[in-house]
Amino acid sequence: MKKYLSIVLSLLLIFSLCACGQSAPSSNKAAAPESIGYAGEELAFDSMASTPAAAPEEGTGASDVPETNPEKIIYSADIQLETTEFDDCNAKLAELIEKYGGYIESSSKSDASFYAKSKGNPVFRSAQYTIRIPSTSFSEISGDLSQLGNIPYNNTYTENVSAQYYDTEARLKSYTAQEERLLEMLESAQSIEDILAIEGQLANVRYEIESLQSSLKNWDRRINYSTIHLDVQEVSEYSDQPAPSQNYGQRLWRSLKNGLYGVGNFFQNFLVWLVGALPAIAVIAVLFFVLRPLFRKIKTGRNERKAKKAAENQKTENK
Repeated sequence: MKKYLSIVLSLLLIFSLCACGQSAPSSNKAAAPESIGYAGEELAFDSMASTPAAAPEEGTGASDVPETNPEKIIYSADIQLETTEFDDCNAKLAELIEKYGGYIESSSKSDASFYAKSKGNPVFRSAQYTIRIPSTSFSEISGDLSQLGNIPYNNTYTENVSAQYYDTEARLKSYTAQEERLLEMLESAQSIEDILAIEGQLANVRYEIESLQSSLKNWDRRINYSTIHLDVQEVSEYSDQPAPSQNYGQRLWRSLKNGLYGVGNFFQNFLVWLVGALPAIAVIAVLFFVLRPLFRKIKTGRNERKAKKAAENQKTENK
């Protein structure tokens, strides 16, 4: 009786999987689960749930995606933003993200050290953001960021995961149909051996279903919300970006302008250093004038001793 039951269960499971595979949008990519077999008088299951889906062939492109389904594209960007108004820029950035219905996934800010501030050195802050924004607003917010300051670097990336997405979706439908058939078989099973075997296979199938569902949710999250890695740098002057059509005179003027700017910075820093060194210079000057008579007296005494010694030596030689 067990032998016949095993054969019937195997045939039912094979027919259900074949029917599901024909209705899946990418059935040629989904792995075909193995049938349930038997050995002797006991019911045994092959590890069909753990069999991975066949990898898509090289060179496949948009033709692998069903025409009735839209393409699944992940957008991301790396942007560097320069600003002369750091606090105001960060406040406007938060408003811009809220305007487009996005959120900040992570952020970090850095400031100058206490030592640098105490010495009066120029203080330039920076901030790094990982921003998640609805994909429908990705191009709009990328353009609006230029209103917050100067953007010397902007790189956009796209990743088409349509083939992998629909392949995973087809596998999920296949395993879902397999789960339904196993539940029907579990209801009609009579022996303990059959129940335990079906429940073991059902656990494997449900594990695959949860794994595939997790992959689809992760893709949906990345597809629906694009990622922007934003680096905000505080500067005193925006990076010079000369047009490629500048003539020789314009290049000379730009070089002179940069030179004058560098000289101005040098004297500003020198003046700051000089002001900070004034207390030490004053102490050294006081010590110099106070100890100068002492040094002069010591020097005079040394010269007198040398002269006296020279006179004694001369007297000795004359004798």
